[in-house]
Amino acid sequence: MHESLTPRRTVALIALAWLAGGMLLLLLTPLSGRSELLGWTPSFWLMLAPMSVLVALQPRLPLELIAALWRR
Repeated sequence: MHESLTPRRTVALIALAWLAGGMLLLLLTPLSGRSELLGWTPSFWLMLAPMSVLVALQPRLPLELIAALWRR
């Protein structure tokens, strides 16, 4: 069945793409997680901000993921 793309799902997809891009950028470039000039800003905007959006959309998601890993 085809489900419509709701605004909530759209925001979640954007946050996931943002998180994936940020992780890739931090892994593949010499950009460090913390710098003297910017502090923790690169890590926050590339990883923590999209994670907080996902947690705000689905607060139980981290607990469900941990429970799924625990059951394996």
